[in-house]
Amino acid sequence: MSLVYLLSGLIIIMGIILVTLFKPFHRLRRYVGYIALIAPIISSIYFLIQIPNVMQQKFVAFKVPWMPAIDVNLDLRLDGLGLMFGLIISMIGIAVFFYATQYLSPNGDNLPRFFFYLLLFMFSMLGIVVSNNTILMYVFWELTSVSSFLLISYWYSNANSQLGAIQSFIITVLGGLALLTGFIMLYIMTGTNTISELLAQSHHISEHTLFIPMMVMLLIGAFTKSAQFPFHIWLPKAMAAPTPVSAYLHSATMVKAGIFLLFKFTPILGLSNSYIYIVTFVGLITMLFGAITALRQYDLKAILAYSTISQLGMIMSMVGLGGGIAQHPTGLMAETYTLILFAGLFHVMNHAIFKCALFMGVGIIDHEAGTRDIYRLSGMRKYFPKMNLVMTLAALSMAGVPFLNGFLSKEMFFDSLVSATHLQQFGLTLTVIIVLLGVIASIFTFVYAVYMLKETYWGEFDDKKVPKKHIHEPWAFSLPAMVLMVLIPIIFFIPNFFTEHIVLPALRDVTNLSTKVDALAPHVSQWHGINLPLIFSVIVIVIGAILALKINWKAHIYRFIKYASITNSYRKTYRVFEHYSGKSIQGLMNNRLNHYNIITLLIFSLFVAYGLMKVGFPKLHQIDISEFGPLEVILAITISIIGVALVFIRQRLTMVILNGIIGYSVALFFLLMRAPDLALTQLVVETITTILFIVSFSRLPNIARTNAILKKEAVKIIVSFIMAGAVVTLIFIAQQGDGFETISKYYTNAYELTGGKNIVNAILGDFRALDTMFEGVVLIIAGLGIYTLLHYKDRRGQDERK
Repeated sequence: MSLVYLLSGLIIIMGIILVTLFKPFHRLRRYVGYIALIAPIISSIYFLIQIPNVMQQKFVAFKVPWMPAIDVNLDLRLDGLGLMFGLIISMIGIAVFFYATQYLSPNGDNLPRFFFYLLLFMFSMLGIVVSNNTILMYVFWELTSVSSFLLISYWYSNANSQLGAIQSFIITVLGGLALLTGFIMLYIMTGTNTISELLAQSHHISEHTLFIPMMVMLLIGAFTKSAQFPFHIWLPKAMAAPTPVSAYLHSATMVKAGIFLLFKFTPILGLSNSYIYIVTFVGLITMLFGAITALRQYDLKAILAYSTISQLGMIMSMVGLGGGIAQHPTGLMAETYTLILFAGLFHVMNHAIFKCALFMGVGIIDHEAGTRDIYRLSGMRKYFPKMNLVMTLAALSMAGVPFLNGFLSKEMFFDSLVSATHLQQFGLTLTVIIVLLGVIASIFTFVYAVYMLKETYWGEFDDKKVPKKHIHEPWAFSLPAMVLMVLIPIIFFIPNFFTEHIVLPALRDVTNLSTKVDALAPHVSQWHGINLPLIFSVIVIVIGAILALKINWKAHIYRFIKYASITNSYRKTYRVFEHYSGKSIQGLMNNRLNHYNIITLLIFSLFVAYGLMKVGFPKLHQIDISEFGPLEVILAITISIIGVALVFIRQRLTMVILNGIIGYSVALFFLLMRAPDLALTQLVVETITTILFIVSFSRLPNIARTNAILKKEAVKIIVSFIMAGAVVTLIFIAQQGDGFETISKYYTNAYELTGGKNIVNAILGDFRALDTMFEGVVLIIAGLGIYTLLHYKDRRGQDERK
């Protein structure tokens, strides 16, 4: 239950933030950031308390059946992997939320809206990592896309914010649909959506014909969310969001969701060698591409965006390399796979710390100096001494310099690449290729890290290039980044304290080996002697330093920018798609109600026809038809003739009267079928609607109506008869169906269950109470819409006149 209390508490805090939007609580808006800060603090405390339980394999679980027939339930489970990501999301969240209180202005920014979106973002990510049901995970997965869209477009008047939000939303939502398809395939293969049960059936799943298509769908979902090549293009455009959002998104939340997904399903997906090759090489290519592309940027946030893409590729390659643990859970290869997965998890933690610190440093520079352009920044070490220290340590940690936490995981990354020779899937040739890709990408990582520091903090300061003249570095603003900076060397000197309590429990769940993996997990050490990983680190530092310090990258940036990019190709494709889809929609949506009705009814009839092809046409001799006499036949013919006549009549009053005659004829049908209550209801409703029609039409202007055109009206008649045939066919099929017990037996004891003597009232008020409530909500929404239209004022052109 504690997980439910945690998520419920986050929802309550979001509700409190929304309350501040109302005028009586207007004064609280200034403090809404500190109210929101309570959420990550509570979440962090909760996950810290759960560390001893998770280390002892005592997992917190909660399950409420929702739709048990298809195994869709509110199923939550906190295991080692969820605990690690929950801690990262929550504790980085504390730094980001506090940083946001200093970054945003109470006067110029809508603080309740921002912090509500940010809390929704955090809530969605925590939902992903504690979900034990694939459909529930998908709901939270898409909720991260929605909340990120709202955050990226927070400054919605900015064109870049609009473009970045739309681009990220389209790509991640399409990836989410692919993920949902993969989850549905898993359900088809196993009959369950419970993740823990799916992992237990991994070998059964791998033998199914849908295994490879399912794997592809899950990979598309993971690659789009974690910005892997070529789906990475949304992430740099997301830089239009406020910097606290960028810091959170890049370090601890949305981009880590895809990595979490693949870690979670490693026991299943790792049974395929195709998965190992695809994920490994996509990750390494993304790492190299992101590192090189970072050097093409002149915006500090853009440099960090592509560095995130590169670092995510590095982690993804380790996820792929270690996936074979599902095939070889014991022996020498198992030890190698465990080392690789351990390194991947360790770097997830390290990356979250140094990347968040880097974004905060850039945000402070942008906020106080008014620019992020490296052409305009130089000599900032005099004005931002604290951020100079923070960003230097964080950037060098990312580059893999000794005495910083990033060095340890970078060494383990090189060790993982070298160890690929011990794996069944990689021979000497493939190992050499992946080592070269990893080393070259790491060199460029070092280059852009040092290049960014050099151009920002060193050189001569030119006050003419900086928009703001009164530059200062507030202590409260700098505090979150400085706390993160302190963790960077601390983790280097006492890494095993963190890995034993955070990384190791997560590794148990990724490998699905429980406590057996403890003997295989590596002991992190700062010195392993002179070996290949150390030699690679020295090569990266030496060559990277030469390239960063001896080459004037500013002079080459413009030449690089001129090259064609995937983003430009995406924009062209998107514009072409938008153009033709707009034309298609304009052709379909022509503001003619009859046109819409015809299309809708024909599509419905096609579905009925498809159903008939599958189940067969009903046997007419078995259809139960009530007795009928001449009066019923006369009424049926009358209704048919009037219905056809309505198509050709153009006088409004005549149409209303004939439409009323049809309604009264139906009431007579009910009387003949001995249903007086239905007949009375029909008479009342028909009378009221007829009066309303007459009153409404009397207030409308008289418009000349064109004469009926036989061809057009014939189409309407034909569609009407097709629809009538489809409905009658469905009735015949329903009469012959005996697969379900009659529902009327459920209401036989209505008086005992509800105390209502009228069974119809009991059904509406008790058995279908929720449905009735939603019908009321629909009426309220419709009423609000009508009220809005009645009070609408055309304000076009007023802003221009002002």
